[in-house]
Amino acid sequence: MDDASAKARLPSKKALENYASAYMGAYMNAVEREKPEHVPTLARNAPYTVEVCLMPNHSFVMLFERGDKQTISVHEKDWNYVESSVMSGVSHLVTVYAHEGPTVADAIAKGKKDAVRDIRSLEDSSVAKAVVQLEKILDELTSIEKGNKSVLKIAELQLQKLQPIRDAIKNSGPEVDMLSMIDALRNYPSAPVEVNIDIKEKELLENMCQELGDLSDVIRRIESQDQRLETLEQAITKGLTEFGKSLDDKVGKGLAVVLSSSDRKIDKGLSEMQGHIAKLQGGDVPQDLDARLKAIEDALVDVRDRPEVAKEIVLAVADVRENMGRLGQRLTRVEQYLVELSKHKVAPKQ
Repeated sequence: MDDASAKARLPSKKALENYASAYMGAYMNAVEREKPEHVPTLARNAPYTVEVCLMPNHSFVMLFERGDKQTISVHEKDWNYVESSVMSGVSHLVTVYAHEGPTVADAIAKGKKDAVRDIRSLEDSSVAKAVVQLEKILDELTSIEKGNKSVLKIAELQLQKLQPIRDAIKNSGPEVDMLSMIDALRNYPSAPVEVNIDIKEKELLENMCQELGDLSDVIRRIESQDQRLETLEQAITKGLTEFGKSLDDKVGKGLAVVLSSSDRKIDKGLSEMQGHIAKLQGGDVPQDLDARLKAIEDALVDVRDRPEVAKEIVLAVADVRENMGRLGQRLTRVEQYLVELSKHKVAPKQ
């Protein structure tokens, strides 16, 4: 950085004069607004001769000396000048860092902040408490009955002794280490430190930055995919839930219809079977069928001379007997089926 660019960044003298004037105005207005019981030293001892010293690191210092009226001057100074002025004695010191800004708005903000800080520090200090106690003692001594001349004389002597102490305490405030403030301001960097790197290191850094950018893009895509998968999972879960509910409803309705139809068919079949059984048991089948068949067999004796006829009759009788046996078995199975059905309402496997 060359000298021309450094000069261009420095605030002008007029800007610094306006800063000092705005700072004092904001400070005094804040004190007047707060109306503290003990006024800070800077406000109590005004007006001042203010010297604004612009430092090499673009910060500046305001040196306050008591005067008959307020005057402001701006100079470029080095650190030795400021330290010598502080050691020789100044009424007040204000340091302003470069990052705090040299504008009027910055001065007003800093003046208000410093005034409130000084008021709070003075109220919380032991010196302020000592002043309050001393004033109470002086008030009590002043109010002594004046008729007692000997006591009054002693009180006047004590007042004379205490008055300088009162004035000294009243004009004092919290101690400020001005040299430490100057050292802190001196250590403030004037500009960022320039880092010298060669071409290989520069390429390495560029590659690292590119890889980090690519990695960041990959992470962003993965997060996007995770969000999409989560959305898809929620949609699928919702769809499956609705489908299952719909399927259960349909299956329930269809099963009810099927069961109702099956019940009707079973009842109809049972009614028909019971009707057939009733017919069989009602007399449609002759009760003396066996006797009749026996009579037919006896009659075969009469046709013994005609063997072809007797053979046909025997076969017919045997067929009838076989059919009767089968009919009996069927009736038994039907009766068992009806008994099981009446117990379980479900037809047993044949």
